[in-house]
Amino acid sequence: MPNFLVKPLAGLLLMCCSYAAQAETPAIECMANARGQISLLEIRPGFFSVKGRMGSFDPCEPQVKFRLPSGQGKPALMISVHGGGGISDVLRSDQAFYEQGMATLVFDAYAMQGLTGRSSLFWARSVTNEARQRMLFATALGAYQWAIQRHDIDVNRIYLFGISNGAAVVANLAALVDPRHVKGVIAEGVTPVGIGLPDEIRVPLLLAFGRLDDYGNPKPDGRRWDLSGDCRMNVQIEGAPPGSAQRCNSNNPGVPIPSAMEWVKTLKKPQDGLEIEYFDDMAHSAFYGPLVQRRATWGSGETLGASLGATEAARQKFLQRMVDFIARHP
Repeated sequence: MPNFLVKPLAGLLLMCCSYAAQAETPAIECMANARGQISLLEIRPGFFSVKGRMGSFDPCEPQVKFRLPSGQGKPALMISVHGGGGISDVLRSDQAFYEQGMATLVFDAYAMQGLTGRSSLFWARSVTNEARQRMLFATALGAYQWAIQRHDIDVNRIYLFGISNGAAVVANLAALVDPRHVKGVIAEGVTPVGIGLPDEIRVPLLLAFGRLDDYGNPKPDGRRWDLSGDCRMNVQIEGAPPGSAQRCNSNNPGVPIPSAMEWVKTLKKPQDGLEIEYFDDMAHSAFYGPLVQRRATWGSGETLGASLGATEAARQKFLQRMVDFIARHP
């Protein structure tokens, strides 16, 4: 039985303290040339896309955190892909996976692509989904390609976790990764707006939603799983798998983007590994912190749902569900 299944569910710690105790990481070859050179492009006052050369993944970028648990031999690896707010979105969930005995890898895609000095709130509310997801996709794909070359982890037991915009990215990666390496993908609070969602998946995929997750939905009673938008908000990107953005993009404005649940109905052979679960007392980004229900105004001028977090009981239930998912796909 994998070690991460027998460890008790530990309390979540603030990352400023937890990383000090991480196991020593073997020597890593830097790839500074893989970093991007991106700049912000203002498309209307206070709201941005990006332009420039998109990079890949450099393990020596200062925000990268790669950790190996002590005494584990070659452990399974969890690669966590943050959402719109940046690396802070996944630090607490990363710690939770580490405490389950997994090696973990997190990064900040914005810093990797050459953009620093902006707050999480700026990224979350003042930059388009497609811009954020393009950076996330490039960095996450590079991180996966780097990880499968490692000799200090079990390269046949890699898992991906993504939140929000990162959930859309890992859902697309579920259509690209080699099943010999990646055994499962977990997408929390996935959005169909940005680079779209794939036509099929190659590895098991768990879609997780908090029942109170209204994040980004303009409807007062709307939820994440029925979130939509105008097709002009989607873009096709190089390297992404065939998917909804091929049929729903700037070429057909005025047409609604299929919601996550509408996408599920079009997914080829979903019986091959798709799971969907909803969690009570949980909104967007369960590991954000205590449950906060609210609405907010974005840089686009829209007022949207902005509820975040979960109760501690809900968060632990979600964590246990993820641990069970990993156990069933070893």
